[in-house]
Amino acid sequence: MSLGSCVVTNYVNNIIPITQKHHTIAVLPPRTTIERKVWMTDDRFNEFTTKKQFELQEHLIRSLNRRINEGKCFVEVLDLQSTNDIALPEGYTENRISAKELCRKLKVDAVIESSIQILEPVSELTAIFFQQATGSTLITNSVTLNASLIDTLANTPIWSLNTAKFGTLGSIKKAMQAKVIRRTTRNTPYNIKKSPYRGLYLDYLEGEDDPTEEGEPIRLR
Repeated sequence: MSLGSCVVTNYVNNIIPITQKHHTIAVLPPRTTIERKVWMTDDRFNEFTTKKQFELQEHLIRSLNRRINEGKCFVEVLDLQSTNDIALPEGYTENRISAKELCRKLKVDAVIESSIQILEPVSELTAIFFQQATGSTLITNSVTLNASLIDTLANTPIWSLNTAKFGTLGSIKKAMQAKVIRRTTRNTPYNIKKSPYRGLYLDYLEGEDDPTEEGEPIRLR
């Protein structure tokens, strides 16, 4: 069973005028945290983490491309291989290069960087015993995703998002991961058919945007 949660986005007030000038973006490898099993050696844990990192990066790119093909996003997304052929040797995963600098190296207008935590707060067995003893359920799986959109203008994000999904007994981590990724790509400012960007886009067309202020946090369900 999965529990509902919301999406929180923040963006600069002139997000639409900025993103309307973007043609191509890249999705950087997400900084990934997974649950370490007791049987995992350091090498095995690092191998699993890296594998999951690239799997999630590919999933984010596929989700964006799906929206592009459906006419719901207007930018192009650099493919995973082209992105990582530059981002990894430049030391992105070791924090040796900033997202802003990678925009120039990758020759894109902006990059999406993110962090994803996939955790198991308690085991299924513990949750079963607790439910039998108290009649209450415990969270056995949690997936939290934080994403930021950074362009060549500054090192600070022009858009950011936080979303999470929590599951109890019977929840499936893969399905939860897919859900938070869909929420993320649906709520990028490139989807001008989605509220609140639809209204901001109409204001932009009417010349009413004010580039001096930041937008208020928006909670989307």
